[in-house]
Amino acid sequence: MPKKHLTVIVAVVLFTLLLAGCKMPASTAPTDIVGETKTTPIRIQTDSPEAATDTDVAIPEATATLGAGFSPTATSTPEPTPTIYIPTLTKPTEYTVKEGEYLYCIARRFDINPEDLLSLNDLGEDLISPGTLLQIPQTGSWPGSRVLAPHPTTHTVEEGDTVYSIACEYGDVTPEAIIAVNQLEEPYDLTTGQTLDIP
Repeated sequence: MPKKHLTVIVAVVLFTLLLAGCKMPASTAPTDIVGETKTTPIRIQTDSPEAATDTDVAIPEATATLGAGFSPTATSTPEPTPTIYIPTLTKPTEYTVKEGEYLYCIARRFDINPEDLLSLNDLGEDLISPGTLLQIPQTGSWPGSRVLAPHPTTHTVEEGDTVYSIACEYGDVTPEAIIAVNQLEEPYDLTTGQTLDIP
C-alpha cells in the first residue's frame, strides 16, 4: 500500500477519535458519600425568657433520616445543688429577744444555765417581751439535754409561728439554721401550712 494512502487512513482514524471524544458527556459533580454527616448551624433559644440568649449549635443533617416525628433537642446538664452553709452558733454577750422566744428557750439555745441568765439580768421568771435586751452569761451550761424534739425533720407552720418560736420548739436548733436551710429572706414571714426543713 502506498505511503500516501496509509497517511490518509491514519489521519481519518485520528480525526474520527477526536470527534468521538467531543461528544462524550462532561464529568459529573461528585456525589455525597452515603452516611457522611454534614452540619448546619441553627439557633436555639433558652427556655428562660429572662436569660434568653441565642446559641449557635451544629446539629447533624443526618438526623433528618431518623424517621418522622424525630426532633433533635439540646441536652442540658443538671444544675449543681447549691451548698447551704449553716452558721456556727456563737454565744453573744447580748441578745435582743424576738417574737415567740422566752427565757428558758434562749438559755437552752445558747447552752447556758437559766439561773445564771435570770441572775445576770436581774429577772424573775416573768415573761419577757420582744425587744428586751438580755446580757448573756459566758460561763455555765444548760443542765441536761437541750433537745426538746427530734430533728432533722420537717415542720408545718401553724398560725402565729415565727422562725424564732419554731426554733424554741426544738431546743438546740437556732433560728439562723432554719433561715439558712430554707433560704428564707427578711423579714422571715411564714405562711400557715408552709413546710420548713429543720436541720
